[in-house]
Amino acid sequence: MSRKAKTLTLTAEQRRQLKQIDESGSDWRERRRARTVLLLGEGRSVARVAVEQSIHKETVACHRDAWLARSFEGLRDLPRSGAPRKLSETHRQLLCIWVQEGTCTAPQLRTRLSAEHGVQVSLWLVQSALKEQGQVWKTNPHERARRKQPTSPTPMPE
Repeated sequence: MSRKAKTLTLTAEQRRQLKQIDESGSDWRERRRARTVLLLGEGRSVARVAVEQSIHKETVACHRDAWLARSFEGLRDLPRSGAPRKLSETHRQLLCIWVQEGTCTAPQLRTRLSAEHGVQVSLWLVQSALKEQGQVWKTNPHERARRKQPTSPTPMPE
């Protein structure tokens, strides 16, 4: 008993959108999946696409099946299992606001987060969240004040 191969038929608009994702998408996984779908849409076999992209045949088949089931949503990662984040995006934004207001040490931020919002997190997590947000949290108040002051160019002696 033979199985019939699943085929992909792409419209011109789908091809255009997939090419755009492949060329300028922000997530490398989505770009790879878009490229896989484009190659399959050209009529290439799963085995040939797997060789061309240096990925396993089962991975190509998974990408194809996700496309057939969910179209462009199939290019994105599905939610992953595991524990939820300990700090919500709101809490991360609060930490950034507090740093800008003047609470400058990670232990102070952790204590304030616990007192005002009941969120118990490690010092490391506070520091990591600030680093992810691009915040510098190790500066003292004097250094931060110095950075906020506009610097005037020093006149050159003639």
